[in-house]
Amino acid sequence: MKVFLTGASGYIGRHVALELLSRGHEVIGLARQASIRTEYSKEVVWCYSDLKDFDQYWTMLESSDAVVHCAMDYSSSGSENSDLDAAFVSSMRTFRGHFIYTGNLFSERQGADLQMEEALQLNSTNWRFQSETTVLESPHLRSVIRLGFVYGSTGGYFWEILSPGTVAHLERASIPKVNWPMVHVRDVASLYASVLETASVGVFHAYDGMIDLAPEVIETARSIYEAHGISSPESRPYVQSLLQASVLTSNRRSLSIGWFPAYPSFAGAAEESFAEFMSQPTLPS
Repeated sequence: MKVFLTGASGYIGRHVALELLSRGHEVIGLARQASIRTEYSKEVVWCYSDLKDFDQYWTMLESSDAVVHCAMDYSSSGSENSDLDAAFVSSMRTFRGHFIYTGNLFSERQGADLQMEEALQLNSTNWRFQSETTVLESPHLRSVIRLGFVYGSTGGYFWEILSPGTVAHLERASIPKVNWPMVHVRDVASLYASVLETASVGVFHAYDGMIDLAPEVIETARSIYEAHGISSPESRPYVQSLLQASVLTSNRRSLSIGWFPAYPSFAGAAEESFAEFMSQPTLPS
């Protein structure tokens, strides 16, 4: 298949591109501009444009068999540009190929009893869930992949969020026992490929299926830092937003299409993930 991939030079997009290329698909990658990251992916056919400049890339997009939307634009304040995302989703109404939209499992969490199924969150006021509904209202092939807490390989924000200073400042006894749906980025990439290759529609969760509580994840990161003699006084506040509530979820629909996580637990892959993070070139995430 010829796949048009937005956000192809980002953390998730880079790994999705590699997975699709390894399976023999052609990837047209949308990126704002040429960079060190695009130089590392010479097999991708690069299209340089801002997501908002539809006219610059629409011909290449429409000639594709599928579109995978991994891009997210950010405002100067660092918040997600939901208006641009909604505009892109709206523009995809006429696309007759397979369109895959990227959501996440950290939206609109309301407490430890929240169960998020692989289904639309109807009547939600959350802009991302509203975009998912718009996507799946189309009569054409449409899918939504919701990402859990993604870690592993090079790039990403996992080890930045749980930085040495951050975990050091978290008192063990005060860490709430909330569930973090973990998933390795290579498993995320294989799920996108599986959904495309099976022409599956609906909502799919990129989640390894394990029950990982925040204290366990944080303590694993803390033990790795201590084992490597790494410390820092700097604490990042973002982790607090991830500790406010819990998501209980499943990956049944993802498993039903033949996808299976190669990294079945964070604890088992944490040391390898950290080693990759430390050995990576100095590239933006």
